[in-house]
Amino acid sequence: MPFTYSIANGIGAGFICYVVLVAVTGRARQVHSLMWVVAVAFVGYLAVGPLEALVK
Repeated sequence: MPFTYSIANGIGAGFICYVVLVAVTGRARQVHSLMWVVAVAFVGYLAVGPLEALVK
């Protein structure tokens, strides 16, 4: 959040980092399936801006 001044981006980065770190440590089965869905949704949300910039 301090880097983007957006609470949504900060929460999204937190969800993504949590899921990635738990998966990397080998405990991916401990992450609830809804967390995976939310993390993937936030990846899509955060990827829209750069992808639109590439298209223009």
